[in-house]
Amino acid sequence: MKKGIIILLVCISHFCMGQGNVEAQPNRVTLGFEQDILPYVLGGYILTGWTGRDKFRYRFSYAKAHTPKFTHQESTQSDVVQAFGMSFEYFFKDDFEGWWFGPGIGYWTNSIETINLAQGKNESVIFSLGGGYNYPLTHWLYVSPWIALHTRVSGNERIDMGNDTYLPSFITPELSIKVGIKLPAAKK
Repeated sequence: MKKGIIILLVCISHFCMGQGNVEAQPNRVTLGFEQDILPYVLGGYILTGWTGRDKFRYRFSYAKAHTPKFTHQESTQSDVVQAFGMSFEYFFKDDFEGWWFGPGIGYWTNSIETINLAQGKNESVIFSLGGGYNYPLTHWLYVSPWIALHTRVSGNERIDMGNDTYLPSFITPELSIKVGIKLPAAKK
């Protein structure tokens, strides 16, 4: 899966390099792809695509990662999260550059294994609020440090797994860096 994502990004980058410098033009739809470093650091992967117009962007993503040990409860051996998400983001500058912020909604499935090898799942609807800064490296490539707070709207209940219990965190902070590709804007 990771090799496929890398091959896709290389192919897209060659497509983008062949394009002329496209000036920011209002009322044009822009497409892009992003890769977040955090899921890979945590032994997983992510697929992210976005579309935007003017200063507004819609981002869709799917990620799978192992949560870090320091976030585990005492009886938790492993916690693997699969996250589907959609966010609505506003940029203060044109061409999807500079500061951005926005809310999002997602669906997380945590697969938990305790130190006693009991297994369980927790499914949650998540509300997120995040922001960051898109720093352009070229007219089509950017890097974006960002931060978000995720809160569980559902799935807050304690899960009993044999002699162990799992209580999902109500608020989960996240900090990472994304690398993105912005395709040339399409005409309206």
